[in-house]
Amino acid sequence: MRQPFPIPAAESESLETKVFEAAFRASPEGMAVAERGLIRYANQSFALLLGHASPAALNGKPLARFRPSRHPCEFSRAAKDQVGSRSHLCQFVSRRRDGTPLHIESTCKSFRVGERDLQLITVRDVTVRERRRMVRDGDARFRVIFEAAHMGILQCDLEGVVLESNPAIERMLGYTREELRGMNFGDLAHAEGSNGEEHLFSKLAQGRRESYELEARYVGKSSATGWIRLTVSLVRGVNGKPQFAIGMTEDITERKQAEARLRESQKMEVVGRLVSGVAHDFNNLLTGITLYCDLLIAGLEHDSRSMRHAQEIRMAGEQGRALIQQLLAAARQQSIQPEILSLNEIVLKTENLLSRLLGQRYELVANLEHDLDAVKMDAAQAQQILFNLVLNARDAMPEGGRIAIKTGHREMVTTDDRAKNGIAGVLLSVEDSGCGMSAETRAHLFEPFFTTKASGRGTGLGLSTVHDIVRSNAGEIEVYSELGRGTLITVILPRVSVAQAIEAGGFTVKTTGETILLLEDNLAIRGAVQRILSESDYAVLAAASGPEAVAIARNHGTKIDLLLADVDLPGMSGHDAARQIFGERPEIKVLYMSGHEGHAQAADQTTVFFKKPFTSSALLEKLREILDGSNPKKSAKRKRERHDHC
Repeated sequence: MRQPFPIPAAESESLETKVFEAAFRASPEGMAVAERGLIRYANQSFALLLGHASPAALNGKPLARFRPSRHPCEFSRAAKDQVGSRSHLCQFVSRRRDGTPLHIESTCKSFRVGERDLQLITVRDVTVRERRRMVRDGDARFRVIFEAAHMGILQCDLEGVVLESNPAIERMLGYTREELRGMNFGDLAHAEGSNGEEHLFSKLAQGRRESYELEARYVGKSSATGWIRLTVSLVRGVNGKPQFAIGMTEDITERKQAEARLRESQKMEVVGRLVSGVAHDFNNLLTGITLYCDLLIAGLEHDSRSMRHAQEIRMAGEQGRALIQQLLAAARQQSIQPEILSLNEIVLKTENLLSRLLGQRYELVANLEHDLDAVKMDAAQAQQILFNLVLNARDAMPEGGRIAIKTGHREMVTTDDRAKNGIAGVLLSVEDSGCGMSAETRAHLFEPFFTTKASGRGTGLGLSTVHDIVRSNAGEIEVYSELGRGTLITVILPRVSVAQAIEAGGFTVKTTGETILLLEDNLAIRGAVQRILSESDYAVLAAASGPEAVAIARNHGTKIDLLLADVDLPGMSGHDAARQIFGERPEIKVLYMSGHEGHAQAADQTTVFFKKPFTSSALLEKLREILDGSNPKKSAKRKRERHDHC
């Protein structure tokens, strides 16, 4: 049998050969000699590394069996032509005899003995070193992810003390990494939004739960607050015992604010529906009061004391209507009916009532321009502007003072780039001698719910409502105020041309004996309207319900010119009744009336909506407008009468 490592007999006795042979066998590093791809000799370290008890078990074994097939040996390909060249270093994962993996670093070097080409292979176990390298690489990758993560991350010990933080949580809280280290996790939670987090963290630290998730308020640097979604997870050591906690945070402040705005919007929608329903009933009451006041006034002497009392009652009814409009405006339920009007008339009609509301401690002065141009807007809105400005001035002078109302003319500065010369406007200003306002207060003056008054003294809707009304009527509003020097608020509205004012001027309502079918379930309103129409030479057919009105229309032998119908009726609504009557009398005209703002949308091209409360003159004028609208001769005659009257 051929010797695995033949040594010439002449040299076998030499001390040098014995030393090298002994060193080869005793080397702690695995070594083997291969020839033509087969192991010819291996030392004990080589055999033990590969899981063999003795080097003899490796003799004659292919070297390739200890190397993965996907890892070809570079040395074996170049060995034939590069004997004596540089050594080759490579790394690969092999397996021991029992199948356990082994990370090997190997070097190969060719050499020659006589005519034989041999290779010296050294191997070493680098499994531990590779594990350490992988841990270091993993730590580096984790650090990159930790630093770049969009979510905030905190590492805490089991007492809740912050050990590490990433830039995202530092930006969120406003603290630096150095400031956060050593802080307690619980110190960052808002007292009003902890949601039992301390109890949850305690159970996690004891190992009684692995994680928990909640939404909580936080307190950052300089007492800045916000909302986070927090996920806290427990990290255990190799022995399974709790080691530390990781907190993942996501800033949800904007989402929480959006949810709060949505809740407020829904709340305002509910309030709007409630206000609209109350306004409907209240408008019915005011309609009855106003109409009976008109009937009372018509039968009184012009300068009598009773006449003045009746006029005051009627004025109070109109003010009640203005207050309802203000509530509806705040609840976004208001229906607007612009008309040509004079701001001087608005001031004069409300001056007495304002004086009584203000009391004896306040002096109300009106400086009205004689030839004031008209404006086009809703009369109730004009009253809202005046009342809100005056009452706001009163609140600025709790000890009493002087309030000045002024009207006049003023150019408006248009925002249209094509017209820089301004347009003619009509001004209404209210000035007080009160406490005045700072620049900061003026900056928030027209924001909804902003108020400088004590709790229970106001909602902050007054000036916000004024601002919205002015802007919706293409007007401007200016505020001049200094602390201790009072406040001057000026409203400027576009004036109406002379031609428009003449066209909208007053006229004497004349009737031609038309027949009107009145459908109204409210007894007071039905009686008042029936009497007003009868005294104005109309033939009136009154009905308290929809079926009754349909029956009257079906059985009445002559023409019925117009149906005056309340919309909101029990059982058959005004719409349903009108639809049935129109089917049998297609020539009939319809005027809907209601105290409910939502019914304003019911009007179409063939019908008109009339809002309660209304005055007798307004009702009679609206009836003539509808009845004469389809008769060119009557319309022309009416225009001439109006022109002559103006």
